[in-house]
Amino acid sequence: MNVNIPYFKDLRQIIVADQRCSTITPEDDQIWELDSARGEPPGLAFQTTYGLRAYGIRVFPRFSIKKVPVSDPRSFSTKPMIQYVAPNFIELQYSPFSNLDVIQKTWVPDSHTLTAQVALTNGSAGLIQVWMEWIVQLNPLLTGSPMSAAQISVNTVLQGQTGNLFPVFQLTGGPRGDLSAFPSLGIEVTLQPHTSRQFSWALATLASTEESFYAARKATAYTLDNEQIKIQMLKKGQSVSFSFPDPNLNQILEQSQQRVYQLLLPPYRSLENPWYVTKRDSEHGNLPTEKSSGFSADWGIQKMTDLWALSRMLLPLRPDLVKGMLQNLLNQQGVDGTLYAQFNWNGKVTNLAAAPLAAALAVEVYESTGDKEWLAHNYGALIRAIKIWFQSDNDRDQDGWPEWQHLLQTGLAEDAPPDQKNKLESLIQTAEWPSLAALLLNECRALLQLANKLNDTIDVEWLENQTARLDKALQTCWDQKHGIYAFRDQIGHFSMQTKVLHTFRQNGVAETISTLPHPSRLVVHLKVKDVENRAVNCQVKGVVNHHEKTVTLSAKDFRWEDEGGLVVSDEVFSVIKKITVTGLKKGERLVIETPDHYLPSADLIIPLWAGTASKTQTEALINNGIRYLDTAGSGIPVYLKIMWLEALTNAGRSDLASRYLMQWYLSLAPQTIGEGAQSIIGAYRLKTGGLEQLIPLKTMLQLLGIERISDEELILSSFNEFFPKVNVQYKKFKLDLGSGQAKIENLNGESVLITEPGPHRIKLS
Repeated sequence: MNVNIPYFKDLRQIIVADQRCSTITPEDDQIWELDSARGEPPGLAFQTTYGLRAYGIRVFPRFSIKKVPVSDPRSFSTKPMIQYVAPNFIELQYSPFSNLDVIQKTWVPDSHTLTAQVALTNGSAGLIQVWMEWIVQLNPLLTGSPMSAAQISVNTVLQGQTGNLFPVFQLTGGPRGDLSAFPSLGIEVTLQPHTSRQFSWALATLASTEESFYAARKATAYTLDNEQIKIQMLKKGQSVSFSFPDPNLNQILEQSQQRVYQLLLPPYRSLENPWYVTKRDSEHGNLPTEKSSGFSADWGIQKMTDLWALSRMLLPLRPDLVKGMLQNLLNQQGVDGTLYAQFNWNGKVTNLAAAPLAAALAVEVYESTGDKEWLAHNYGALIRAIKIWFQSDNDRDQDGWPEWQHLLQTGLAEDAPPDQKNKLESLIQTAEWPSLAALLLNECRALLQLANKLNDTIDVEWLENQTARLDKALQTCWDQKHGIYAFRDQIGHFSMQTKVLHTFRQNGVAETISTLPHPSRLVVHLKVKDVENRAVNCQVKGVVNHHEKTVTLSAKDFRWEDEGGLVVSDEVFSVIKKITVTGLKKGERLVIETPDHYLPSADLIIPLWAGTASKTQTEALINNGIRYLDTAGSGIPVYLKIMWLEALTNAGRSDLASRYLMQWYLSLAPQTIGEGAQSIIGAYRLKTGGLEQLIPLKTMLQLLGIERISDEELILSSFNEFFPKVNVQYKKFKLDLGSGQAKIENLNGESVLITEPGPHRIKLS
C-alpha cells in the first residue's frame, strides 16, 4: 500500500520491536525513528538516543555517481515514498539519481537490532557505476567514542561506544571504511542496464562489541521479503481496513491501528501479561534496574483510566489483550481488596484505589471472549475491589457516597490548567463527587450482571442496596437550574456556588463580617513571585462550631506547585469576622473563598456515560458538555473524550458523537461544534504520538453501525448515517456501509444486503 501523502514534505515514522512478532527487552528497548528532515548532514536517517543514553545515533545512505554525492532526500530525483509500513517494518522507495532506483526495507527484529535490505536498480539503458555509502553518526555521552572503521575477523565494520552500549554496524558485499570523512561503510557497485543488486546491513547495540558484532552478522542473513509477508499476514488478521473516498482518512485510521501495537510490551517481571506504555519514542526504553529509579522510572506505569481508554482501541479485535492487561491489575490487588491507581512491573506505585472501572470492563471482556472460567476466577476480586470503596477510609461519614482521596485517582490532574487544578484539589478535600458516585453505580450494575452470569447470589442483595443508595444520592444532587449533578459538601451535604471572601494584593486586614450560607471549610489560593521565600501568613478569625476561633495558615501549610499554593482549612466556619494577611510582596496575590460545588469540570461527562440521567437530565448534561468543550477544547483526559462519544451515542446523539470524533481524531470538521472543539491530530502526528492521540476503534465502528465483529459473527446495530460511504474489510469479509443500507460479502462472493433497521446478527463462520 502506498501511503505517501503529497503534503508531507518530510517523512517521520517510528519503528520498534513488535511484541507480537519481535523479541522485546523492556529494560533496554531501542526505539528508532525515520526522519528525513533533521540532522546534519541531511539524510534519510533512522535515529535514536537509546533512551537518552546517547545524544543520538543516525544511519543514512549517501550515493555518488561520477563523483557527485547526494544524501539529502530533498535533492533526490524521486523523493522517498513509504510503500508499506507496520509497527516494526517499513519499505521505502526512492531514486537518488534519475537512472538509479532504490527499494529499502528496514526491520526491527528485536530491541537491540535494526536491519535493512537495499535493492539498487539501473533504470537506464546504459551501464552505471555508483558508490553506495552508509553513514553512521554516533554522538556519545561523556563515556564513549564515535563510530569508526575496524576489522573484526575478516569483516570491516563500524564500531563505537556510548556509556555501556557498544554499537556495531555491518554491511554485506565487502565494504570499505575509508570512502569519506564521515564514519561510513561503502561499496562500489557496477550495474548493467535494467539490472539489480541487493545488499543488507545491520546495526546491533548490546553490552559488548563482540555481542553486537555477532547480532549484526546474524541480522544481515535475514530475508526481509519473507519477513514482510509474515508481517502482512499478521497485520491483516489483527486490523480493520477502511476505504473512504478520502485516502487521507484511510491513512489516519491505519496509522492509529498500527501505532497502538507499538505501545504494547510483553510480560515483564511482575506483569504476567502484555502491558502498555502511553508513549514510546527514542527517549524511552531505558528502564531502571529493579527497585531503583531512573529517567524512565515513570515509563510504563499502568493506570485504570488509561487501560479503559486503551480497551477502546483494542476492542473488538483483541479482547485477549484487554483481558491480559486487566488481569495484570487484578494480580496486583492489595490484601484489603484495593486495585491500585498506579502500578508497574515492580508492583504498586501508590496505595490509592484506582477509578472504579474494572468490573464494567470485565463485562465487556466476557461478552467478547465468552471465557466463563476467567470470569469466575476473578469475580471475587472484583467484589472485594468495590467493597473497599464503602469502608471508612474512602467513605468517611459512611453515608454510602464515597470520596476520592487524591486528584490522581480521577485522571484529571495532567490535563487541567493550574487554576482549574487548584479548584479541583480543593473539591477533593471538601466534596463528594457525582462522577465517583456514577462510576460506583455503574460498577455495581456490572457486578450484578456478572453475578447473574455466574449464578452467584451471595453479594446480590448488598450490590442492589448500594445501587439504590448511589442512585438516590445522585438524584439529590441534581441541580435543575444549572443542568448538572453538583458536587456535595462532605460534611453538610449541601451544594453552593463559591463565595470569594476577600482578595489580597498586599498585606492588610479585612474586617467585614460575613455569614456563610452554609458552614464551610475555607480555601486559600496563593500566587507568589519568589518561590524561595514563601513567608506569607493568613490568619482567619471567625465562628467554628458555635465558638469564636482564630486559625493561622502559614507557608508550610500550603501545597505548592511552582509559584502557586493551595490550602484548605480543617475547620468549618459559619461566620468570618476578620482576615489578616502578612508577608505578601508586590505582584503577589492571596484569595480566600469557599469551595465551588458548581465548578464546570470534564468529569461531568461520567454520569451521562454511566446512564444515571433521565431524558430531561440527559439533554441538559449534553448541552452543558458542549459548552464545557467549547471552553476546554480537546484538553481533557483521553478516557473522558471517549466516554463523551459513547455517552452521546447511547443517548441517541450519534450525529453529535460523529462530529466530535471527526474533529478530535480524524482532522475533519464538516461543521463547527464550538470554537474550543478543534481538531487535535492528523496522520503525521499519529505516526509518533501517544495513547491520547489514537482513534478509539470500538467507538468508530459503533458509529458506523458495527456493534460487534469477530471471527464468528457480526452485529449491525444501525446504518452509517453520519460518515461518508465506506468499505470496511476484516479478514475475509467486506462490508459496504452507507446511509440506509449495508452489504456484507465474503471472499466466495456470497453477500447479504440489509435495508431494514437493526440490530442484525450475522454468522460469519
